Amino acid sequence: MSEQKECHPALAILEDLVRIQSVNPHYGSDACGEGKVAEYIERRFQGTKVKVSRQPVFPGRDNLVLELRTGHGDATLLFETHMDTVSIGSMENALTPIYRDGRMYARGACDAKGSLAGMIWALEECAKHPEQLHADVVLCAAVDEEHEYRGLRAFMAAGMPIAGAVVGEPTELSIVVAHKGCARFAVMTHGKAAHSSMPEEGDSAIFQMVQVLQFMRDVVEPELRTRSHPLCGSPTIVAGTIHGGTQINIVPEQCEIEVDRRIIPGELPETAIAEFERQLREYIEREGLQVQVSVRELLLDWALETPKDAEVVSFARHAARTLGLSDELVGVTYGSDASKLQRQGIPTIVYGPGSIAQAHSKEEWVSANEVGLAAQFYYHLARSFGSPEDGGAS
Repeated sequence: MSEQKECHPALAILEDLVRIQSVNPHYGSDACGEGKVAEYIERRFQGTKVKVSRQPVFPGRDNLVLELRTGHGDATLLFETHMDTVSIGSMENALTPIYRDGRMYARGACDAKGSLAGMIWALEECAKHPEQLHADVVLCAAVDEEHEYRGLRAFMAAGMPIAGAVVGEPTELSIVVAHKGCARFAVMTHGKAAHSSMPEEGDSAIFQMVQVLQFMRDVVEPELRTRSHPLCGSPTIVAGTIHGGTQINIVPEQCEIEVDRRIIPGELPETAIAEFERQLREYIEREGLQVQVSVRELLLDWALETPKDAEVVSFARHAARTLGLSDELVGVTYGSDASKLQRQGIPTIVYGPGSIAQAHSKEEWVSANEVGLAAQFYYHLARSFGSPEDGGAS
């Protein structure tokens, strides 16, 4: 039986949001995409002082851009988070908000509709008295973060001037100024097919791949552990998938792994891939291995490292202290839209309710209390951003 929920108004918004299925279409034919969430947000801001516009990204999948213009265009604060979720999977009652032990359980409650609900509430509150703000405030509710972040790419391509940004993701109400990025790539080994009754006539690409995996375990992993970032730790490497062969009675002529190499601030994803390939080929030659390989890039994503003296960081710390929350600056091991904004020269932090440990899980949940506190944080940050009185406190 569900318990009585916490009373912050952002929770009612979150309840509405999680009832709307917005699974990214990449995750199956029954995925609905973000359209209904965009419609819901549009309805909430009808008749307000907030300008609402759609930015087409895919057919039927638009970013929703909300602008509260107060005459301070030189100090625009961006709130950005995503409307899509991963698949429902095996989560029961995934579209029904259920409260238990101070938590709301639902798909997307943690990642990242809790952040989106808080940002919506904060913008609505700011719109009641825009004359009290020292900055313009923009909210971008983006599509496609859970696949290839095409929504954010489209928003950035429009070139809107932004002085500072907050990306909503589960950070347990910590101010994140650094996180890892990733270089994803495929490694293929090339052998020779033969009948399995005469394996000596072939060359197994699967056996070759064993050598590549051994190289990752014995050479790459120990070397990566020698590198470290003070907030993000060491880089990591994982072979996430493996595919090889066509049928049981044929010596496989191809085998492929997909690799996720997490980079730390100071590393570049394209350089990480080039380094891996160079070291692998040197290892093959040095060990005298009969291994034929090729490497194919899949995805590049950059790490985040926002200067600790950036204006948005100072105002975020002030807002946290105002609410009695921690103003410590931290790093995390996952990636977000923040690094893309930072790469465009926009100082960016990540902040939101919930823990990444609950995101995408079978029992996804978010603390009801944290949702309310995150909403208050967004509101206080928007109210103070650009103010000469509040910006210098660190």
